[in-house]
Amino acid sequence: MKRMSGWILCLCAGLLLAGCASTQRPRRIEAGGTEALTTMGVDLQDFKNAAGQLTQAMLNNRNLTDFEAKNGRMPVVNVGSIVNKTDLSIDLAQVSGRINEDLLNSGLVEIVANDAGAIAANKEDAFLNDVAVNRDDAADFYLEGTINLLAATYDGTTEKTYTFQIRLNNRQRRTIFQKTIDMAKQGDKASAIGW
Repeated sequence: MKRMSGWILCLCAGLLLAGCASTQRPRRIEAGGTEALTTMGVDLQDFKNAAGQLTQAMLNNRNLTDFEAKNGRMPVVNVGSIVNKTDLSIDLAQVSGRINEDLLNSGLVEIVANDAGAIAANKEDAFLNDVAVNRDDAADFYLEGTINLLAATYDGTTEKTYTFQIRLNNRQRRTIFQKTIDMAKQGDKASAIGW
């Protein structure tokens, strides 16, 4: 009996060691999806979701939905910069890209291209047509945004709240739409390092 229980203990210890020594093989996941690693307070998935919610709310604004009926054409939107006022390094090009995709795929607006090639082509067209100011790039609305941070620590727990806000301004520089989404994460002081 002693010998049998010794074998059972050795077998269990061997299985335990084999389980600890095994490594998990890489597997394919959705980028920024629910299975992605979260190594900071908020991640790409949080900003992707917030950008989508903010854009959908903006697309329901009457200034955009009624524009075509009043003017006989779709509104033109210039997606400006999103300013990061946080301690977090955020790939704002991806966030702006998601907003552009949602706007274009809605079929409700046209987007002014802000890339260097489009700007150079616009200037060339103005020169070739002997036009002092080429209005082909004029927008009806200008979209801008900010990401702010509020941090608090209490009793060993750190909480960081990232506030993502977008504003839509018209040509008269009046804000016709504004919406904010807060994203918060909590962790102990050790896990909060690097947030």
